[in-house]
Amino acid sequence: MEREDFINKVLNSVDGIAKVTPNDSIFLKIEKRIEETKISLKTIWLVAASIVVLISFNIMLLNGKSNSNESEIASLEHSINKNNQLYK
Repeated sequence: MEREDFINKVLNSVDGIAKVTPNDSIFLKIEKRIEETKISLKTIWLVAASIVVLISFNIMLLNGKSNSNESEIASLEHSINKNNQLYK
């Protein structure tokens, strides 16, 4: 019962809070500043091109390492101690 009273007390603690309304002049200034902030088409193309370059570079690296990675894993398997003893 105590737990339910505590939960109800916490949930009802926000009942008296009134919604805040912004000042009209401040709201208009914020909207004006948002409208003024424009991103140029050149910037969008540069960002898109850099993303394409990064993705293609990552794909090339992943494809190049897949063949050499198998030989590295094989050599690592041969060099690992087979008895799993950490201390002698």
